[in-house]
Amino acid sequence: MLEQLRSVTQAVSLADGQQQKLDVIVQQVCQALKVESCSIYLADYQFHQYVLMATRGLNPDGVGQIRLGFNEGIVGLVGQREEPIRTSCAKEHPAFRYIEEANEDPFNAFLGVPIIHQRKVLGIIIIQQCEARDFERDEETFLITLAAQLSSILSLSELSDLFDEHNGERFSRTLPGVAASDGVAIGTARVIFPLENIHSIPDRKTDDIDGELEKLGKAVIATHRQLEKMSRRMKGKVSEQELSLFNAYQQILGSKGLGAEVEMVVREGYWAATALRKVIQKHLNEFKQMEDPYLRERANDIEDLANRVLAQLLKTSYKPKVIEPNTIVVAENFTAAMMAELSLKDVVGVVSIKGSSTSHAAILAKALGVPAIMGLEACPLTRVDGKQLILDGYNGQLYVSPNQTLVSQYQQLLEEDRQLLEDIRKEDNLPCQTKDGQRIALMINSSLGTDSNRARQTGADGIGLYRTEIPFMQLEQFPSEDVQACIYRDLLQDFRGLPVTIRTLDIGGDKQLDYFPIEEENPFLGWRGIRVTLDHPEIFLVQLRAIFKASVGFDNLKLALPMVSTNEELKESLRLIQQAFEEVKEELGDDCSSLQKPLIGIILETPAAVFQLRTLAKNIDFISVGTNDLIQYTMAVDRNNLRVKNLYNHFQPAVIQMLKQVACECQNLAVKPQICGEMAADPLGAILLIGMGFKELSMNIGSLGKVKRAISRFSLEELNQLAEDISQFETASAIRSHLLKIVEQRGLGGLVRAGN
Repeated sequence: MLEQLRSVTQAVSLADGQQQKLDVIVQQVCQALKVESCSIYLADYQFHQYVLMATRGLNPDGVGQIRLGFNEGIVGLVGQREEPIRTSCAKEHPAFRYIEEANEDPFNAFLGVPIIHQRKVLGIIIIQQCEARDFERDEETFLITLAAQLSSILSLSELSDLFDEHNGERFSRTLPGVAASDGVAIGTARVIFPLENIHSIPDRKTDDIDGELEKLGKAVIATHRQLEKMSRRMKGKVSEQELSLFNAYQQILGSKGLGAEVEMVVREGYWAATALRKVIQKHLNEFKQMEDPYLRERANDIEDLANRVLAQLLKTSYKPKVIEPNTIVVAENFTAAMMAELSLKDVVGVVSIKGSSTSHAAILAKALGVPAIMGLEACPLTRVDGKQLILDGYNGQLYVSPNQTLVSQYQQLLEEDRQLLEDIRKEDNLPCQTKDGQRIALMINSSLGTDSNRARQTGADGIGLYRTEIPFMQLEQFPSEDVQACIYRDLLQDFRGLPVTIRTLDIGGDKQLDYFPIEEENPFLGWRGIRVTLDHPEIFLVQLRAIFKASVGFDNLKLALPMVSTNEELKESLRLIQQAFEEVKEELGDDCSSLQKPLIGIILETPAAVFQLRTLAKNIDFISVGTNDLIQYTMAVDRNNLRVKNLYNHFQPAVIQMLKQVACECQNLAVKPQICGEMAADPLGAILLIGMGFKELSMNIGSLGKVKRAISRFSLEELNQLAEDISQFETASAIRSHLLKIVEQRGLGGLVRAGN
């Protein structure tokens, strides 16, 4: 059974285009199960119908013509119930509907199974037999397993077909993702990619075929030399059998091998890197279809060889990323480092296939005011380069090759957004307070250094979170004490007179240092935050000493410890803080009079810390709630896992209840809590947090104006009542809908969606 399933799915993966995949499925299923008919209906959600798209056994002329409403026939019932239905005689089933043009009169036995991808019914796969009999359980489980495996293949194929130019106006070409940075952008897609990932290379045409062939030839020759050098280096260290791998590589690259095939594709007008990808993917599919496990594994060797050729190829053809005006940058996994490499004046939007709204790239995009979408799981990256895109960063929607009507609509929304931002900037100098005069402190999160003049112009009340790991990530080794001290001193100087909260090194999870790799099966539940620095006091103490030296002569430093979840961690951290402070005092000698011990707090990020708040608060001066991780750990959701992205939501009732508990506990303990997660940057989240009792919010600088405007339109009493009213709602969507309704009634809808 497993071998049959593998055979079907491999045959499907080799098929080119959706229709061929469907035809292969029905043919292979008939052969595997020895049934007389197999058919596939796909869901057309525009017309709420199932369309016969492939069949073996029914009338082939009905393909594309036979349609059943979502509520019609046994097919519709399978979709409604989202479970298999089988019957020995379909004509006697109460839901049966006769379709004359299908020519299914001879068939009696019926088994239908839904094809579901991420809770959405994509279609129905059906097998039929003339003999009136019940299909066996093994046949049903085979079809269920096959449908589950095919759901992702069909979903990707369906999306890929949307990118074919000949489809024209037939499709809306809308790809859903995660809203990562508010705003609207209209521009041309430019795919950027790492230098050694063959699968990330986009479809790109060229007019300079001779030039591309020359680059290809040089890349192949360079790879030959590299392999020869590797073989010589390994000779005598490994057996002749292992050495034969390098000979095999050389043969594959030979004049009649890989290079010749790629050359043929280049002559069709493709960029050399694109041609290489196309040839390699064809070979990988062939290897994966092989019966012999040893031969199937050779696909890894082919892929490795391709990446080596690609690296050589791009050394000759790759140039620094030149970004044209009105570009929307697209990448498989867009990072903060990629953002730093780009000429941002021409980037109007960012799309990342992987990632979440709380990734470092998303946070940086918000700070820069660049609209962004993350987590477009099924976007065919290789097909999007050069196409016109509309990016809706409010709703997390990406429109590919939109029609002129849609472009005109979004141009109008873009203009309304610009006008709103101009109006908001006029209020920059106003203090942030509620309608009845309650002062609210709005601070900014900073990573790569923030223009203090811009921060003061927006009315920021200080830095609520400075992420020290970003400078660490930009270097090739741990920064020295002196280097760190300069960075922190400049920060404290720029914001003299305003509080600056410096978070100690917070690495692990999705924040990695190239020179200090942390490899774990589950990094978000592993070695990260304060756990790393307590295990490496030599790193922690150097940073603490640098921070204290930088603070000499200033009184605006606050120190925050990340990811504290036990009292033992806090006490050990405080011991090391005291040790570093005393060392700096001793080193400064008579000059230590202007050194002040800062306020010390924790970044509250785990439910464990919430439930120990009373004991933790005895030894600290403040609490800063990091909602990003608190949501992740409360909901047991990896925020970078696209399959559960809908669960990661700061309006989840469990999250709201936990935040209410923190606010209440802090009030009882006479400790001022602040929020430094992305929830504070959402105008809807901000007004809810203030209603709960949080009076200090820290966010990216680009969100500060919108949040300030939202706060100013409500009295504190109204916000308190709003927080009370939320308790009647049982779902995150209901809570958000209620908040959206409230702000729209105040004329503030443009703060959370496109247009006024």
